Amino acid sequence: MKTLDDAADFLSGGTPRKSNPVYWGGSIPWYSASNMDSRYLGDTDVTITPEGLNSGSRIAPAGSTLILVRGSGLFNFVPICFAQKDVAFNQDVKALVPKKGIDPTFLHFWIESLRQDFNENIGTTGIGAGKFDTDFLRNLPFPDIDFYEQVARGIVSSAFDKKIDLLREMNRTLEEIARAVFRAWFVDFEPVRAKAAGATSFRGMPQALFDQLPDSFTPSDLGDIPTGWTVGELSELIDVNPTRSLKKGTTSTYLGMSDVPTSGPTAESWALRDFTSGMRFQNGDTLLARITPCLENGKTALVDFLADREVGWGSTEFMVLGPKNATTKEFIYCLARNEKFREYAIKNMTGTSGRQRVSHESISSYGLAKPPADFLNSFGRMAAPLFYRISANRDEMAVLADLRDTLLPKLISGELPAPDLEALGLTPTEPVEASDGG
Repeated sequence: MKTLDDAADFLSGGTPRKSNPVYWGGSIPWYSASNMDSRYLGDTDVTITPEGLNSGSRIAPAGSTLILVRGSGLFNFVPICFAQKDVAFNQDVKALVPKKGIDPTFLHFWIESLRQDFNENIGTTGIGAGKFDTDFLRNLPFPDIDFYEQVARGIVSSAFDKKIDLLREMNRTLEEIARAVFRAWFVDFEPVRAKAAGATSFRGMPQALFDQLPDSFTPSDLGDIPTGWTVGELSELIDVNPTRSLKKGTTSTYLGMSDVPTSGPTAESWALRDFTSGMRFQNGDTLLARITPCLENGKTALVDFLADREVGWGSTEFMVLGPKNATTKEFIYCLARNEKFREYAIKNMTGTSGRQRVSHESISSYGLAKPPADFLNSFGRMAAPLFYRISANRDEMAVLADLRDTLLPKLISGELPAPDLEALGLTPTEPVEASDGG
């Protein structure tokens, strides 16, 4: 048995000075504890310039495995990530670059299979944060097996993640479709504009609904709105922080702010806790982060994962938006994710810098054009199948993740036999790039 020191070169990163704008906002992805939230790393909103890289950071080449080695979050979870492209990283991260003869994907999943060793060997810094000593990492075991067997085991190990990524991308596309239709119908009024220009139909809209639309606009405080529609406040269509009954001590689904995703309509993780106090929600509600920076990052969740009649609870740092009258859950979620609405919420935040909040009253008084009930219902019927598919995909991803976590140690350790390379469409003469980790 070799060690990781035999299999990989260890690189240390750094952080350019935050006070120098020349170093930030470039084209080089930069990772730290705050954005190592996915197994595969590529593009990210946090970027540095070449000047920032040269001032103290470092590149981990594509195919590297990045491990967070210092931070308070290590006590909860140890991020172990695969670089799908060249990325930079900070001083709390180690990059393991596979040496010649080591398959990058196999190296990554072998490290992943040692997660229990990581959990049992977390040290503590002088300020109480978690840490891993470099010598501990270097001395972790690595199997002395043939390169092409590494390739085969790496391909099978990554197959689960490839399927999960495919489903996740499908969900992003499905949500984008629903949000695009929402924006066209309720923000830009494209069907009405088309009818005013002489169109006799609008793509994707039921003909009967199109026939009922006006063919002109009326001035309002919000600008021109379809004739016959009225201006109202959000609270007329949506129940803001609706009353939900839940007795203290009742065990129920709990969501913290970290459980609410920054993309995708549903929360991806939750826990069972005894209710003490907090916001209460049920299926059909939308959870909207009301603090900075969570609101800016788009933390929003559509609740569809509770048991029948169950009431969940969680952080007071999100707001609950519930259906009211003819308004559908799909309409509410798409409104909460709309750029115009989010800009309004951010603009109306109050409080100290770095911990601002948008109030219940501000959200309730958000002005919008009130469409007829038939228009609201039609959008719900159109969007419902998209969100049903998103929910089903999310459930399939959870099953695949559980199966992956069960089989991964057996695949990597050799307890399960390595698949035949030729059966996978590979030949012994293919290069390292045959396994790319993603």
